[in-house]
Amino acid sequence: MIISVILIIALIYLLIGVLFVPFFYIKGIRHIDETVKGSSIGFYIIISPGVIVFWPVLLRKWRKALKEQAYE
Repeated sequence: MIISVILIIALIYLLIGVLFVPFFYIKGIRHIDETVKGSSIGFYIIISPGVIVFWPVLLRKWRKALKEQAYE
């Protein structure tokens, strides 16, 4: 029972990460690192697993970058 709950929580976490990826690629990644402009599709494919796993960290950085840009 406990393992099932842990797996369900992990699945939900990863699903949120998968849903986060397109929004992050379209809007967020350029706010965090401007050097990604002009990157190939291969770059985006390679970093996708990391974006899925670390989506909370990237979301926090994205929000921080937006706040910093708002003050400029």
